[in-house]
Amino acid sequence: METLQSLIQIIVLLFVTLGVIAAVELCLYWLLFFFRRGFLFWIVTLLGGAIIGFASELWLGSSGSQGLGNLSRFLNPTLWGLGTSFFAAYLSRFFIKGRHSLAIMMLAPAFIAVSLLVLYPFLFQFELAFSNLNLYTINAWKAGEPLKWVGFKNFEGVIFSNALLQTAGFWDLLLRTFLWTAINLVFHVGLGLGLALLLNRKLFARGFYRMLLIIPWAMPQIVAVLAWRGEFHPQFGFVNIILEWIGMGQVNWWSDPLPVFISCCIVNIWLGIPFMMIVFLGGLQSISHSYYEAAAIDGASKWAQFREITLPMLKPVVVPSVTLGTIWTFNNINVIYLMTGQDGGKEYADILVSALYKSAFAYSRYSFSAAFAIVIFSILIAITVIWMKISKGTESVVGNR
Repeated sequence: METLQSLIQIIVLLFVTLGVIAAVELCLYWLLFFFRRGFLFWIVTLLGGAIIGFASELWLGSSGSQGLGNLSRFLNPTLWGLGTSFFAAYLSRFFIKGRHSLAIMMLAPAFIAVSLLVLYPFLFQFELAFSNLNLYTINAWKAGEPLKWVGFKNFEGVIFSNALLQTAGFWDLLLRTFLWTAINLVFHVGLGLGLALLLNRKLFARGFYRMLLIIPWAMPQIVAVLAWRGEFHPQFGFVNIILEWIGMGQVNWWSDPLPVFISCCIVNIWLGIPFMMIVFLGGLQSISHSYYEAAAIDGASKWAQFREITLPMLKPVVVPSVTLGTIWTFNNINVIYLMTGQDGGKEYADILVSALYKSAFAYSRYSFSAAFAIVIFSILIAITVIWMKISKGTESVVGNR
């Protein structure tokens, strides 16, 4: 019976989604193709916006709009429907004027979906960050009570707390996150570039080597990490067996602070090298051999060719891949979460995002976690801007034109 109910809910959701898409396309068709109708155009557009807004208000009222929290006090759907329809009509009549109609109608559903799935949660997170939602207040919030405004208290708690987790504060976690990102990125880029240079040469069974080296990246990450966790088992793991065989003795990879962090770095390095290798290999294969032939005729050494030709020509590949690698590594919770034993694991390898996860889902500090997420987002934005400035990633290989 529960399966049937779930199936019915999925079908209803599907039809509602199709109905919303059809309504959006119908509204756009009217706006884009009937904008010359004068007074009738404005009347129908505003009336349609009012109807859509009123229907949304009824739906939100019947569904108990606690999901909007304090924002619901500032969101009157009817007024927003009128305002949005007027703004859309103004754009259509005086700016768009029927141009790019097909492209707009094709992109609109995706734009609305992204706005609902990304923009609304992002804005709601800001509301949570300035409120007091936690394990003690969540039931009252679900019952319809507004969240209490606490100002910047959550942000102060994130940045100036001496014990963000049980043993680590914000600045300890930030330093460890930078160290984690730098170590992984250096090995990802260095070893990835080295393997790409090797695979770009004429080798026997080169295709087989490429397939073999891409396996860590193609494998589901949870499978790979859990397999590696078994290899780092203090008593039965293959790593300690090798260490004993060469006379170094066993290492407690699961509980000692430094070995826990090192094991997480080793696993993440192993997982990330294939991506960089494939990206750099594609960049190397796009460089014309005529550059190297001309340099060889001029007497340039292999190192000089690499420094003056390969690296500059790889810049359009290196800059975005390093940017993505930095963001992915900075936000990579999977390896640390699985290697340290999930929620109850050791905190010696925790970075900012894993501490954020524990704050939200282990300690139920929802507003605090929202503020924590905004702080992490701001740090990433700052790192990206600084890196783009330093690397001049927006410039052409041959300079600005």
